[in-house]
Amino acid sequence: MAERRQFDDVLNSYKRGDIDEAEAGARILEVFYEGKEHFLLDIEREKRVGFPEVVYAEGKRMGDLIDIVSRMLESAGKAYIASLTPDGMQKLQETFHSHRIRSGGQAMVIGETTEPRHLGKAGVITAGTSDVPFAEECVLLLEELGVEVARSYDSGVAGIHRPFMSLERMKDVSVIVVFAGMEGALPTVLASLTDLPVIAVPTPVGYGFGGKGEAALKTMLQSCSPGVCVLNIGNSVGAAAAAIRVLRAINRR
Repeated sequence: MAERRQFDDVLNSYKRGDIDEAEAGARILEVFYEGKEHFLLDIEREKRVGFPEVVYAEGKRMGDLIDIVSRMLESAGKAYIASLTPDGMQKLQETFHSHRIRSGGQAMVIGETTEPRHLGKAGVITAGTSDVPFAEECVLLLEELGVEVARSYDSGVAGIHRPFMSLERMKDVSVIVVFAGMEGALPTVLASLTDLPVIAVPTPVGYGFGGKGEAALKTMLQSCSPGVCVLNIGNSVGAAAAAIRVLRAINRR
């Protein structure tokens, strides 16, 4: 492993007295991180924890975002970006038009797909059609990382037969990610019907008292079905990362 050899070289140089402690520390950081004054990329994150660094676009200047994506493409050949505005997506597509680009919701992946791998199969379910953009962000990341995805959208409890129908499509999956706004009851219902791990994501869909995902988050945290894993409002990236951890743990058995 190249990083291990680089790390050993730094330690040996320090032992021999060729470099001092400060320079050794700086070189070790360079092995794992890359960047400029305004950013520092964790280029080894996917090797370390199984899930890549995903660039959070919101709040970043477009020039900085382009600089970060360029550096990621140079280092890893691929860049994952989340929370993009439509204008941001268009600008990245124009700037990196020579690269392969995939998008879902407010997320985008730029660069070539790495060698094929199969981590397993996950299910992604939404309560309503308004939750689909959040689900598609999660699906994009899962598929890019080698996960086969079974989708079932618009499966909310307003029609109580629909959750049962969605589970019929999940027979071969190892983990389920559920996106729901409004009162957020769907993950609880599904978790009461299956022994599969359920990752619940409240979405900022709703109106009036408790709208914008707050009621859904509170409902999921107060779930009567034990063992439901709850993410923050709209956290599609975190949901994909949680599903990847489950699948990787299953593969190690």
